[in-house]
Amino acid sequence: MMAGSPRLLWLIPLYLLAAFYFYYKIRGPSLSLASLNFFRARRTWRTWAIRSEMILAAGAAVLLLIALADPQDVENHKLTLPSGIEIMVALDVSGSMSAEDFQPQNRLGVAKDVLHDFILGRPSDRIGLILFAGRSVTRSPLTLQHTPLLKTLSQVDLGKLPDGTAIGSAILSGINRLSSETQGETGDRILVLITDGRNNAGEVHPFDTLPIARQKKIRIYTIGVGSYGDVPFPSITPDGKKTYRYEKADLDEVSLQRIAEETGGKYFRASDPKSLSLLFEQINHLEKSEPKSLETRTVSSRAQQFLMPAMTLSLVCFALLVFIRRVP
Repeated sequence: MMAGSPRLLWLIPLYLLAAFYFYYKIRGPSLSLASLNFFRARRTWRTWAIRSEMILAAGAAVLLLIALADPQDVENHKLTLPSGIEIMVALDVSGSMSAEDFQPQNRLGVAKDVLHDFILGRPSDRIGLILFAGRSVTRSPLTLQHTPLLKTLSQVDLGKLPDGTAIGSAILSGINRLSSETQGETGDRILVLITDGRNNAGEVHPFDTLPIARQKKIRIYTIGVGSYGDVPFPSITPDGKKTYRYEKADLDEVSLQRIAEETGGKYFRASDPKSLSLLFEQINHLEKSEPKSLETRTVSSRAQQFLMPAMTLSLVCFALLVFIRRVP
């Protein structure tokens, strides 16, 4: 808490010194004798009222001086401003993302961890999240509120959408979101597509979305995840035991590379958790975003909290003074 007029606070000790001088110096020895008799007198309601009158008057004066000094509560706020870069992330949640070639987690778990760090590293970018398997669904619109976005990301799991890999539908959903939710035409609009398969579902072919992306000036970065060769897919036996079946990765790198190149983006291949993290660092380097923030200050006066008690004490003091004078 601070005061709007702190110099007025110096009047408090000056007032107390003046009051002390008035009562004990100006009135002289008679006051001392009277005070001595006053304090030796039998304590009645009248003597209590006289004593209280002086204390209440001093308290009211002190509170009034504090109110005149205008005590204030000051709160500083830091507001993150949009950088102008809008990023939609389309994350594959099809069954093949359960492959455990990214030990100690499966592909989806590692992708979520890397995305978490990616979002934290871009505090001034509006970021949204699309999930896709047999169809696509938007889980978060473009937002600067990254805390709820990260919470949504942490709850992403497999098996919530029909199985399949609808890459075309995911790209189209991303384009629509970036086109309808962006704040202006001057900012950069980016779609980051993460998948481990090839388009085999949905009503839209990925290549049919590319002219739209170019027209909207949306760059698409594609990331193919998965190690080379046969990879372990977990399965549960009827008796509840976990076993693995090994299948070859079905990643359509040619299509992903074409999608990226024709939209001004870039294709990356992540064959392990470390390489996936490095790929997102490269995207950060390619799409630089300087964090922007605005410092604001909120000032609220607390003078009324002292003024009201000062008025109350003054009224009580006045009532006691009038009452004491009128009653013999």
